[in-house]
Parts: sequence; C-alpha cells; structure tokens
Amino acid sequence: MAEDAEDVRPVAAELGAPAAAREPGPPAVAIFDLDGTLVVGQTQVLLVKFLRRARVVSRTFVAGTALWFIAYKLKLVRVTQASREKGAGILAGLTVEEVDALMDRFADEVMVPRLHPAAASALAEHRAEGDLVVVVSAALDPVVRALCRRLDVTEYAAATCEVVEGRYTGRLSGPIPYRQEKARLAAQFIASSGADPSDCWAYADHDTDLELLRSVGHPVAVNPRPGLRAEAERQGWPILLSTDLIRGGSKNG
Repeated sequence: MAEDAEDVRPVAAELGAPAAAREPGPPAVAIFDLDGTLVVGQTQVLLVKFLRRARVVSRTFVAGTALWFIAYKLKLVRVTQASREKGAGILAGLTVEEVDALMDRFADEVMVPRLHPAAASALAEHRAEGDLVVVVSAALDPVVRALCRRLDVTEYAAATCEVVEGRYTGRLSGPIPYRQEKARLAAQFIASSGADPSDCWAYADHDTDLELLRSVGHPVAVNPRPGLRAEAERQGWPILLSTDLIRGGSKNG
C-alpha cells in the first residue's frame, strides 16, 4: 500500500489495526529511522553543508565529504568505523554550548523543512495513541537529539560523540546504531517497555534496516531504496511514498 505525501490522513491507523483495538497491556513501541525516513536526505551531508554556511568547516572539508559520498554511491568505499569517526570529527573542538546552538539552528533551518510528511504524520499518530516512539539512527547524537526535541520524542539512540571537559573531541564513544546494532537497540527498547514485538512498528527506508523491520509485527518501508522496496513487495509490507520530495541519496545510517 502506498501513501502519497499530499495525503496525510491517519497513516498509522491505515497501515494496521488502530491502537484502540489492542488488548490491554503495555503500549506498543514505534521505532523510526532518521535518514531517508523521517528526514529526506542524508543528515551528515546536510550537516556539512550547513556548517560550511555557518563558517565552521572549510571548503576543503566539504569537498572531501562530497567525494567520499560519490565513491560510496559508486560502491568504491564502504562505511567503516574510521569513516564514522571522520564524520564525528566535524565537531572537534567545539563546546557543548556551541554545538547545541548550531544543532538547534540545523534542526529548524534544515531538518524540520525536510521532514517526510507521511512518516512525520505516522509518528504524531503513534504519540497520540500513547505508543512509545523511539528514533534509532546512526546519525550523530547532537543531530538526533535536536530533531527529537522538536518532535516531542524523548527516547532515541544515536552515534554518541565523545565530550571531554565540555568540548567535543571529534571521536565516537560506544557502538553505532547501524544494521544489527540498530535492531539490537530497538529490541532493547521494546523489551524494557514490556511490549510484545508483534504489536510494535518499525519505519525505515533502506535494506540495511531489514533486520530491524523483520523484528516487529508491523514493518513499514518509507520511500524505500530498491533493495528494501523489492523485499517489502515480496513480504506485502506497507510502503509510504512521497514522489514530490527530493530523494535522499545514499544511506549509511
């Protein structure tokens, strides 16, 4: 089933049984990916461009990032811990207060205008139904935190950036919510809530999120990349489409 971005009638209810029909018990958990799912685009690329406009990073850094993503799309390079660390390096030396202020601007000026209408509508419906909404993303935690505040989402997991003596070091700390780790963290949120996974939802756009989607009773593909779209069609999963939005390019989180 496809949902057009122009029509944002109760999305979650149309994709399955409404919350009111559930047996009494813990609220369901709705897991949302970020890049390409809630936000149209790749947040690291958008962040680099934003920080260039804010004169935080150099043209050389922007050019290097662009070349890496071109190589990634051509499958010449793969996402590695080293490439993740390089992405976190964009914040090196900035204070917590400086990053918070920049991320507030980034969320308001860049991410909120690029929210996927149908996915954002589904998120709002889950909240209205009393479901536990969780954002799980490999994006940098200051980025995810800033957007979650604007969506009234209190639970999230992201790539944790190391902070020492009030400044970002440019290094990551702990596991990154990507592929199996994203699914593991989602399962952890579901288990801690006491919800039955068969009552829970997951929204994602990429085949790297297949393990996450298969772990719940209500998987939803959002503007899916070809690999996920093919699997969603095979499995009969709902598909949310927004043909009028700019496609988000490569996915690495």
